[in-house]
Amino acid sequence: MRTFILAAAVAALLPLAGRADAGPLNVTGLLSWTPDGANFDYSITLTNLATSTDSIQTFWFAWVPGEDFLTTSPLSATPPSGWTSLVTHFPNLPTNGYAIQFKTSTDAIAPGESRVFQFTSPDAPAVVTGHSTFFDHPPIGTSFVYSGQPFQGDSLRFVVASVPEPTSLALGLIAAPALAALALRRRRRAG
Repeated sequence: MRTFILAAAVAALLPLAGRADAGPLNVTGLLSWTPDGANFDYSITLTNLATSTDSIQTFWFAWVPGEDFLTTSPLSATPPSGWTSLVTHFPNLPTNGYAIQFKTSTDAIAPGESRVFQFTSPDAPAVVTGHSTFFDHPPIGTSFVYSGQPFQGDSLRFVVASVPEPTSLALGLIAAPALAALALRRRRRAG
């Protein structure tokens, strides 16, 4: 029962998490993780919303043109079937971070579809979900998607959001009815 409630709550939050609305691409990105010894296995569910008019062929995580945001190089990156991955670090300077470029020419994410992208990192979730130590400290999850190959077609900058911790989510689900009741009482008193 707890798993169902948690899954339903996360599903309800998904349309709001990591969402970017602009032009022909309309996406959400949701980051989750599990411990793997001293490292962490991260999964990003990238959804091309049904309101998009273009498919996605490139997803560049923790990157905007000329800036990479991950603190350390991922130990590995696992793309979905039909996709490739490449860890980027250009220019190769200590003042630049790392990013992961995922791309395909055969299995684009059509409007209404999702794909799961994975990577393993020594960086803890607090680091990966925080702000980059590089540039002007943007959220590390700041990313780009392209309707074509990198730098081709329509593009969209957005931030991959993180799944709330189960404890925080449960507290929010418990507190929500109480907060709604309090707001209703205040409205009645004001009226």
